[in-house]
Amino acid sequence: MSASNEVRNIMPTSGMTTQRQLQVVDVVAQLGGDNRLPISAKVIADKLGLGASNVSNSQGFLRQAGLLETHHGSLSVTAAGLQLARLRSEDSARARLFLRDHWRSAWFTKAAKHLLGQGPKERTTLAKELGQGLAAAAPERGLYLVDWLDYALIVHVAEDGMAHLPDAIPTPPPPAAPASGLFLSSVEATMALPDDTFVAAMRAYGTLVSSLLGPAARA
Repeated sequence: MSASNEVRNIMPTSGMTTQRQLQVVDVVAQLGGDNRLPISAKVIADKLGLGASNVSNSQGFLRQAGLLETHHGSLSVTAAGLQLARLRSEDSARARLFLRDHWRSAWFTKAAKHLLGQGPKERTTLAKELGQGLAAAAPERGLYLVDWLDYALIVHVAEDGMAHLPDAIPTPPPPAAPASGLFLSSVEATMALPDDTFVAAMRAYGTLVSSLLGPAARA
């Protein structure tokens, strides 16, 4: 394959945060409806209180990420983009899991797994390394890409700023059961857990319930 035909890896825009970029997808899906009609950048920008140039600059990464399509200055969601937007309005945890699976073979997923394969890195270091060799890889673009990866449960950025692969994160033990019964956090807090932690916690609660109910529960 000649260099002119190679696909260029695109970083997220530095003009808006990852959450604002997600809102672009949400608005395009909302305005385009089930038929995924194209919406002009100006209409999207007005809806979000942004400049049209900000919206236009965001489309490169969102298009390569399989969430948006371009139509002569207008944008429409892909089938995956529409599904993501619907899930975001219904269940944020399922939306994140969906995006993780959708991006399983994306270049940035592969790059992040390779870079973190030997152990955790500072968020800023990972951001810099993800953008290495790419054109216009401003520091903010790398940081927003890490935020995207964190949102999609591909990496986990801890409170200390260290980025890990989810499989490398020690799973905390389930909360102890008080005398009055099981302790369960709020639905929102539980659903916001990283995928691996969520699954491990649910299994632990299942084991604890079975042990409390005794042999009758397993009959």
